[in-house]
Amino acid sequence: MECGKNIDDLNFQQNCDTTVIVTGASGSIGSAATKMLIDRGFSVIMACRNLVKGAEVREKIMKERPDADVQLLQLDLASFKSIANFAKEIENLEVKPKYLHNNAGILCRNFCTTEDGFEMTFGTNYIGTVYLTKLLMPIMGDGFHVVNTVSLTRYISDVNHDVFDVNKKKFRQLRTYGISKYALMLYSLKLSQMVPEGCHVNMTDPGVVNSNMITMHRWFDPLADVLFRPFFCSTPEQGAIPACNALISKENGMFFRKGKCKKLPQRFHDHKLMDWLWDETNAIIEKTQKK
Repeated sequence: MECGKNIDDLNFQQNCDTTVIVTGASGSIGSAATKMLIDRGFSVIMACRNLVKGAEVREKIMKERPDADVQLLQLDLASFKSIANFAKEIENLEVKPKYLHNNAGILCRNFCTTEDGFEMTFGTNYIGTVYLTKLLMPIMGDGFHVVNTVSLTRYISDVNHDVFDVNKKKFRQLRTYGISKYALMLYSLKLSQMVPEGCHVNMTDPGVVNSNMITMHRWFDPLADVLFRPFFCSTPEQGAIPACNALISKENGMFFRKGKCKKLPQRFHDHKLMDWLWDETNAIIEKTQKK
């Protein structure tokens, strides 16, 4: 796919035998991406933490497209056990997926930790996503496509040596979310350099989407619903377009937003802690696996 092409402008092969994993597929953007891919003939595995909510989304899709090939599997990115079980289920499938859309993410209002001891937002958005990707890449085999969801908060965030510290006093709702997405962006850039030729790792930014994600659970939420959402937020469908574009792209290490793709500014590629983050993340995941 050429950079700048919109998914609606592409000539898709209908009823293709290509399988896509969409994490967080019961959410606003995830469900929109799932429907968009199914409408264009892809098979989709909906990876959802909440199976009840996921089943409702799947049922709605099946009513609109009775011929759709869409499966629902449980995945909780805040649990290494759940991630490992999900990967085992994928490995046992007769048809292996070639596409992974890491869409799931959370924005915690208060400090809490995952069952493996990581701060919840960082543990889910970054560590859980990286662990899932590491387990699935060998299963997907040659020519896989991975798309990681980053955020506009990259402009106000950074990664330091204390990024893995579990410290309640340092927790800030937006700051912690931004750090998790910045870390994922750096890891994605490094991963795109490490994957075999013919494999693809790209990033997508859905922008500010009218979804539950931007509900801050603060006093100004009602004002934001009236003054901000209607005028400054994209629809979930608009937010899903760059991810779908990235999934089918033959680019590698690129950044997709709206209908365009581009290289991230060089300062991100030259980040002094990129290699450290890569090594430390892999070491922490390996250590946590052994527990």
